Amino acid sequence: MPEPLTQLDTTRLLIAEHSENTAHELDSCLRDAGIPTRLRVSDDLTDILNQIVEGDTDIALLTDKLEGVEQLIPKIKDQAPHTPVILLTDNPEPAAVVEALGLGASDVVSKQASEQLALVVKRELSHVSNRKNFSHLRRALKEAEQRCQLLLQTSEAAIAYVHEGMHIHANDQYLRLFGYIDTNEIIGVSLVDIIHSDSAEDLKTALKTLRTQEDSDNLELDAKIQGDDENEVNIRLARAEYEGESCLQITLRTRTAESQPAIPSTPAAEQLELPGFLKSAESFFSNCDGYAYVLVAQIDQISALQSAYGLAGSETICRRVWHELWEVAEDYPVTRLSNNQFAFAVIAESYTHVKEIAESYREAINNFIFEVQDKTIRPTISVSGALVDSTKGVNATLDEAFSNLLAVAERDSANTVDIPNALSAASEMVDDAKIILRQITDAIENKQFVILFQPIISLRGDSDEHYEVFLRMTNDEGEQIEPAKFLQTAIDNNVAGKIDRWVLLQAIKTLGAHRAQGHATRMTINLTANSVLDTEFLQWLSVAIKAARLPSDAVIFQITEHDASTYLRQTREFIEGLRKMHCRASMSRFGINPESFETLRHIPVDMVKIDGGCVADIETDDGARSKLIETIKQLQSNGKLTVVPMVENAGVLSTLWQAGANYIQGHYLQEPSSEMDYDFSTED
Repeated sequence: MPEPLTQLDTTRLLIAEHSENTAHELDSCLRDAGIPTRLRVSDDLTDILNQIVEGDTDIALLTDKLEGVEQLIPKIKDQAPHTPVILLTDNPEPAAVVEALGLGASDVVSKQASEQLALVVKRELSHVSNRKNFSHLRRALKEAEQRCQLLLQTSEAAIAYVHEGMHIHANDQYLRLFGYIDTNEIIGVSLVDIIHSDSAEDLKTALKTLRTQEDSDNLELDAKIQGDDENEVNIRLARAEYEGESCLQITLRTRTAESQPAIPSTPAAEQLELPGFLKSAESFFSNCDGYAYVLVAQIDQISALQSAYGLAGSETICRRVWHELWEVAEDYPVTRLSNNQFAFAVIAESYTHVKEIAESYREAINNFIFEVQDKTIRPTISVSGALVDSTKGVNATLDEAFSNLLAVAERDSANTVDIPNALSAASEMVDDAKIILRQITDAIENKQFVILFQPIISLRGDSDEHYEVFLRMTNDEGEQIEPAKFLQTAIDNNVAGKIDRWVLLQAIKTLGAHRAQGHATRMTINLTANSVLDTEFLQWLSVAIKAARLPSDAVIFQITEHDASTYLRQTREFIEGLRKMHCRASMSRFGINPESFETLRHIPVDMVKIDGGCVADIETDDGARSKLIETIKQLQSNGKLTVVPMVENAGVLSTLWQAGANYIQGHYLQEPSSEMDYDFSTED
């Protein structure tokens, strides 16, 4: 179980106050008291309410000088009841205190009582932490209950629960042992009725003993199963609870040699764990004479099935489909990824053959009819897959197959087989990758890489020169190739780190020479994920910067939002390492994902470069313009300097100036050039 929360690392503090100076004084008091804060100040009642309701505030301090605060407090308590609201006043009269507490304020504190305010804030933060711990533990308990239920269902022992001698629940092993298919069939059946008559009296005696003797918690006896005199079982009776009701837990184990399975082999007893499937698939493919494929299947319209048959009914459907697929798969490694999703490792002679295998799975379920809750059901599945090749293992192929399956679901396809034909594409990709890697090697050795510089212009009076470094590769004909055509292949083959180091050495060498001419120039250099994941890169970088005799803040290192979100922990540690070297960091291509601000919350960058796609339509689309303006404001409220690219005309520049952007760049100002020759003095 995950560890519960112990405290809030940084308090998200909202102060509703007209004067920013007063707000910062209050914030300083809390910081002096040992409360780390991330401050936001606002005097707009609607904005205050929205920020609190959106859950981005741990505690709110409201001044009674703010007009309308009496109407705001009840709204906050109604829409965000767990957010503490402390009212600050010049004269905390008893009647005013009682009125504020009645409105829903957590406390009322004098603005001059800084020590009291710190104690009240600590108390309320403790309450917030306790509420989060309680919520955390409640989720953990629910997860534990789900795991226990899964263990019960997949246990090799046959387990059931009996109340007043009648079955109220049984797992799959127990059902199969007595010839039942569904739990509903055994509910209400007497335990005595399914035990052989020769053992009935002993069972009744044991049940009576447990019922009358409070000191007896469990008993064991040997018995025979009804209809099978040869199958002797050991029965363990124990006091238990099921769904809050006192009952008995019945555990049956067949009395057979240890080498024999106690319960007939079933899909639930096979490779349910993903690591076991991956290991078996690797072994299965190791002597592969044909093409190795990972197929994935999922039951169509599972939400509709859950709505029609409930959770218990839909679980029965999933279990029956899984059982049927397990039998159809024969000797192939199989696993159940989730209730309604399954994976298979298969070897095919051709693309046509693998489609035939997938079709056999689809047809098996399409022709499968059974009853659930007295209703006839005919479920369907959709199947997709991916080819295992030399560049990726089974785990990566499973992810690719699952992505293909999700694409099928997004097209609202059902009862279909859709497997991308990767055989010809795979060979073409391998050939293309070899060509690109050869070109990269030649470029490094023969100096066919070129770095270009594009100015980053301040809209807020910063007179320092600032450039971003771009990379190009030239082919044998001298034509420039953009990174989009070679960089991803370099990253996938783990050679992009070498390119990063080459760019860095050339860029800081050029920067050092430029600064020696009296220019106060900064430079933003892009890094790939290969460098972020390279544990030796920071040490190498420190040596390179010192050798160039550059101040550490002269170079800003930029990482894409995609790489940051993909390698969140590694990126955070990387940027913390840069900070120890007194270097600054930037995040580029920001704002294309719904979770952009969540990623930013974990990555302590100084600057954010908004993705160009957020800028393209701001002249013609009011929604895009409003969204960009809101993004800039939100970034700046979080203390980030904003860089907006793709400034292609004066209209875009004007819009960005009005939006409050810190820096801009684009072809309207200057295209990437081989020289740092932009005249920044014209922008004063």
